[in-house]
Amino acid sequence: MAVPQRKTNQARKRKRRAHDAVRPILHTKCTRCNSLTLPHSICDVCGTYRGRALLAVEEF
Repeated sequence: MAVPQRKTNQARKRKRRAHDAVRPILHTKCTRCNSLTLPHSICDVCGTYRGRALLAVEEF
């Protein structure tokens, strides 16, 4: 069985475990309709991305 030769110091351990933190998915507001959307994606409500209309969305 493998046994560590030296103690793992806190800095090395914390650097490795820094990637284990769970980050929430942040939402941004659409510039045209102010609905919440995911960043870097087309708005589901109005079909725009960065101020340009990319999808034709039917009005209800």
